[in-house]
Amino acid sequence: MKIVLSERYGHLARWMRTLPSQGISGEVLRDNRNTLWCVKVEGEELVVKRFAKPLRLNRWVYTFLRPTKAKRSYNYSLRLEQLGIAVADPVGYIECRRGLLFHTGYYVSKRLPYPTLEHLEREPQLRQLEILDAFAAFTVELHEKGVLDYDYNPGNIFYYRENDTWSFALIDVNRMAFRRNLSRRDCVEMLHHLDWEKPYLGYVLVRYAELRKWDWKILSGAVLLKQGINLPVRIRNFFKRLVGK
Repeated sequence: MKIVLSERYGHLARWMRTLPSQGISGEVLRDNRNTLWCVKVEGEELVVKRFAKPLRLNRWVYTFLRPTKAKRSYNYSLRLEQLGIAVADPVGYIECRRGLLFHTGYYVSKRLPYPTLEHLEREPQLRQLEILDAFAAFTVELHEKGVLDYDYNPGNIFYYRENDTWSFALIDVNRMAFRRNLSRRDCVEMLHHLDWEKPYLGYVLVRYAELRKWDWKILSGAVLLKQGINLPVRIRNFFKRLVGK
């Protein structure tokens, strides 16, 4: 078993060592392919993510060729922090082997006490627009810093008010790339994961294009084409709602 623990959370070392063997007791936040728990340990409110056990071929890959999802979650969180991008504070990760091969991975982070963008409809309408404006600017910032997030969906983005401005924090960051420059195709690839119902997505795409001085019609068409579900209907409804606003 390999354990990596942030120096900031050295007081959790004993708990981390016993986590795989003793199991996890806490509130289950999600239980599908991966399982997430919220736990309280020594005054810290944490989220523990246990990744699904990989197929045998992937066990070889994660042992010899590629960093595990747990390791990437931790390292990418640290890298995002270095870039000035908020994330759930990384606590550490665990890699368990069975025999010579990787078997199970755990990633531990602080719990963020904020709502995610998938619950944006709970906000008053004027506040929704404020948040979407700030979110478009945040997305531009990510792209200008070379961050390409392949899980950029509303359920993985928290929003909160800080210093009279709307800010955002990312979770589930193990599927990322960091590049010196992102192409327009890269940006479209990331934006198409925003699986909002309209008009949220349309509004963000227009604001994003304005900030980058791009043609919003071309950008919106490319994102919708990438999403590719009921494309003619989605394009027609998109422009109807945009004209209506």
